[in-house]
Amino acid sequence: MSEVSESGVKPLRLPSPVLVLVFMTMLWGGTFLVTRTSLHFIGPFAFVGWRFGVAAVVVALVVRPHPASFQRRELVGGIAVGVVLYFGYGLQAVGLKTVASGESAFLTALYVPMVPVLEFVLFRRRPSGVALVGVIMAFIGLVLVSGITPGRLDLGTGQWLTVIAALSAALEIVLISRSSKRTDPRRLALVQLMTVSVLALGTAGVRGGPMISLRWFPVLAVLGMGLITAFIMVAQNWAQRSVPANRATLIYALEPVWAGLIGAAFGEMFSVGQVLGGAMIIGSVVLSQWRAG
Repeated sequence: MSEVSESGVKPLRLPSPVLVLVFMTMLWGGTFLVTRTSLHFIGPFAFVGWRFGVAAVVVALVVRPHPASFQRRELVGGIAVGVVLYFGYGLQAVGLKTVASGESAFLTALYVPMVPVLEFVLFRRRPSGVALVGVIMAFIGLVLVSGITPGRLDLGTGQWLTVIAALSAALEIVLISRSSKRTDPRRLALVQLMTVSVLALGTAGVRGGPMISLRWFPVLAVLGMGLITAFIMVAQNWAQRSVPANRATLIYALEPVWAGLIGAAFGEMFSVGQVLGGAMIIGSVVLSQWRAG
């Protein structure tokens, strides 16, 4: 007979947390193009709202938690992370309307050095020397992969929105590491997803513009991305219970590497610098896991 917790939800059984996070970056790397294409049919906040709404429905159907089973820390932590996710995903989507993908990747990469800074400012947790080396390696690798240099940046509204989105991504990683402890990752994910969906759809309604499209591509994109988002949020909450924020950040930096590999499979060409950048990101992840072993 399978084991059941006091709240009536079966315990979550997943592989190694590190492997789960790596798999998450593979999924992230394959969704960027889908999101950008979907914005031709639907507004950015509407897309985020429907995507996270579908994800919330999926988690609710799978978990079916009783309302009384939610702990206070799950509600508070879930709403806090949900608000941060709303700003991160929403502002990045708005930025993609005017910012080139390579430039967006460069600006989003700022979350890598932001995480240890936020860890110190908010919780006075000093990163180790090895962690700092890994962060520097990963950030330089992300810059090389993006193909953008600071001298080529012209920070307009879209760029600044992307920088704020990067800060939101860094804060999300830090908060999840804190809020996921002593909570059920599925109930926590459900609160996060519902928060993002309500805020994003509300924003889309206020801003105006296309709220929904019945064309086949955006419909399939919302459904597919919703399923992926449901898995990612639950898995991220579970994995970061045991993987510190600084180490998780280096693993998340693999996202553009997978995106590049997918692009290469479809015939895209990459420079020597971009290949070197990918190698540096992989090296930073290996370094973090070697020191953790």
